[in-house]
Amino acid sequence: MDNIVASKLYRKGSVGYVSKSGGMSNELNNIISNNTDGVYEGVAIGGDRYPGTTFIDHLLRYQADPECKVLVLLGEVGGVEEYKVIKAVEEGVITKPIVAWAIGTC
Repeated sequence: MDNIVASKLYRKGSVGYVSKSGGMSNELNNIISNNTDGVYEGVAIGGDRYPGTTFIDHLLRYQADPECKVLVLLGEVGGVEEYKVIKAVEEGVITKPIVAWAIGTC
């Protein structure tokens, strides 16, 4: 975390993100910090088939937190967890503004 702060890739704000990629989280911190009020919290869950936590776990936690105003999801092509988030948005479980991006090629 110290390197992220020293490199100015992080600025405290109200955007919560969850990413499958730890490496891409650095770039996501940079993009969010330069284009919004900053990062409230960011989590990289990894791309394992059976992760310890999922996108929906963290996004629902952010949804319940009044300090977190905007949600960002960075997924990968071929994932299935992304569809659970789509369903939660469609059903009104997630109501905060959300930006989702699936990276990669088929």
